[in-house]
Amino acid sequence: MFTVYHFVWLAISAAVIAGALAFLQRRRPPLKSVLSVCCVLCVLSELVKDLSVIKMVPSADGSMLLPYMEMQHLPFHLCSIQILLIFFVRFARPGKARTTVLAFMYPTALIGAALALAMPSIFSSSIEVSQAFTHPLAYQFFLYHSMLVVLGAYIPLCGEVELRPKHYFSTLGILGALAMASLYLNSMFAAATYEDGELISVEYATNFFFTYKPPLPIPLTSVGQWLAYLAVICLLAAVLVGLCYLPVLRRAKKEAEAAS
Repeated sequence: MFTVYHFVWLAISAAVIAGALAFLQRRRPPLKSVLSVCCVLCVLSELVKDLSVIKMVPSADGSMLLPYMEMQHLPFHLCSIQILLIFFVRFARPGKARTTVLAFMYPTALIGAALALAMPSIFSSSIEVSQAFTHPLAYQFFLYHSMLVVLGAYIPLCGEVELRPKHYFSTLGILGALAMASLYLNSMFAAATYEDGELISVEYATNFFFTYKPPLPIPLTSVGQWLAYLAVICLLAAVLVGLCYLPVLRRAKKEAEAAS
């Protein structure tokens, strides 16, 4: 993170995002068409990721090799969950549920993917920095998250999604529910060590939604520090989502003033 290779990838991602948004603004394709392209790209992205991280590991008796994907690659990060949401909104009928999901995807895909580009976890958990342009996982990571930024930005620009102030609160509610679920998932996938029935230590293989520890090397040494960290995450999420919904809130205020 924050190496020359990282900055080169950031420049490439910025160029891809700018070019794609310029094309979309000029052509104004229907959102369904954009989602169709995203569905195809999601499938290709997951295939590249899975084939890049699957390892052949000896079985317990050593008689054969079995394919194994390490738990941190499971699709439970916020950006990975967007794949299911993309397919849902592409094939779901127009209605409240579809609009609510699109309203959730707008800030979470836009900001979540942008933060992932700024702080790529692959360089600390999956590949070496020196493999930034030789390992397919690097291409998958940066191009997939660039696609999410473009999609998140296009949701309000396409003019097909009626965003309302209530969606700010529904977005925070969905985000909070997913973050709560991540606490269970992170504990479920943790490797705990017991002695005489007493928990001695734990080693986490996953950090979904970063509720286990900060993405930066900041050690947490007490429950109080961890709770303070979670409070900071919640506040940051509320502020960042609020910034995305600021134009929506202002428009609603003007409409209310005009109506009165």
